[in-house]
Formats: sequence, structure tokens, C-alpha cells
Amino acid sequence: MKTALAFATLLLAATVVTAQDDAEHKATYERLKQLAGTWSGRMEDPMAGPPITVRYEVASGGNAVIEYQNPGRNGEMVTVYYLASGRLQATHYCAAGNQPAYRLGKASTQDLAVMEFAGGTGFDPEKDGYVRHGSIRFIAPDRIEERWYHFVGPKQMGATHWFLQRDATPAAAPPAK
Repeated sequence: MKTALAFATLLLAATVVTAQDDAEHKATYERLKQLAGTWSGRMEDPMAGPPITVRYEVASGGNAVIEYQNPGRNGEMVTVYYLASGRLQATHYCAAGNQPAYRLGKASTQDLAVMEFAGGTGFDPEKDGYVRHGSIRFIAPDRIEERWYHFVGPKQMGATHWFLQRDATPAAAPPAK
């Protein structure tokens, strides 16, 4: 009887933790949806680094957030964020031709989405180059920072840090006469 009670208690605790985790994943996904629009900024140095543009779109009836890095330019890349069974995941479609996958990491907070490596396709993580993990820091409704870590095999070879600000919404066109 004591064993059954202990097992039931553990099962209930695991269910509560899973429901809490799912709520955190959904809350982070909702924050990602709020990024919809165009963002501009700099890489590495917020004042003088190379320029970068990022556009976020909510697609598929709200079931995907698409991040376009330098849209329409040479080297454009896309990352798609989505919930799968209540868990935040993402797939990055790299200009290098590979597709690393990520999941929301335990180190995430309300203001920091840490994306952990979760496999992928088109590369061998033991020898090829790819983006292994990264994060999005929600600083303000109109400011975010992203940091992504580049690996070749098991060795980190660098990181990219983006300082982004939401572009002003273009004024509505006057009505046609």
C-alpha cells in the first residue's frame, strides 16, 4: 500500500511538472508570436557592427513563427518556431544547406528563450559546421537580443550576437479617391 501511494504521488508530481513546463513553453511561444514585424540592428557591436535585418511572421493559423534572417539578401536563412505536443521547438534552415533542430531549454526564463540542440538533418554533428544552440532575450516590446553559437563537430568556433529593434510600423496609405 505504501509503495502504491508513493508511486501515485510521484506520478501526480510528474503530471504537475509537465503541465507547468507546457505552460512555460506556450508562454514563450506567445512571446515569439508578438515579435511579428521587421527588426533592424547590428551584429556584435550595437553601435557600429554590421547591419542585420530580421523579419518575423506568424503563419499557419498561428501554429508557426517564421524568422527570416536578412530577408531577400544573399545568405538569407529561415528558422521556424512551433509547438509540438505542447513543447516549443524550432528548425533552422541554414544557408550552408543543413537543418539543425532545437527545443526550449530548461535554463529559459520569462525573458530568455534558450534553444538547445535537438539533432537535425543535412550534417554530421561530429564533424560538420552548424549552429548548435542559441537564445533570444526579450528586453522590451521593441528590443531583443539574439545570440547563436557556431560549432564544427564538437568544438565551438564562434558566436553571433544580434542587437535588434522593432522597425516603426509604416503609416497606412491614404484611402483611394
